[in-house]
Amino acid sequence: MVKVKIFGVLRATIGLPYLETEAATVAGVFDNISKIMKQRYEDDLKAAHVGEERSVALTPHESLSFGDAIVYVDGERCMKKKMKLSGNEEIWLLSPAAGG
Repeated sequence: MVKVKIFGVLRATIGLPYLETEAATVAGVFDNISKIMKQRYEDDLKAAHVGEERSVALTPHESLSFGDAIVYVDGERCMKKKMKLSGNEEIWLLSPAAGG
């Protein structure tokens, strides 16, 4: 399992601070996160129809891509979405925005 830590605006957008997932490449991590985001959004839409409170403040994002984040794998900056993973890495996803 790859451990993924999510920071900044991405954390609010995705609705998760942390997750573990199976992926063969960094791009696969983004595919899995996109699936989670889509499912959570659909679940929130269903909850809204029955009057339940939404779990997170999601917008209808259907996907998250490599270009949407600054990516680190085991503390090293990752510049290639096709980077292969062995399954025991820790990945950090940071928002590509800075304050000032």
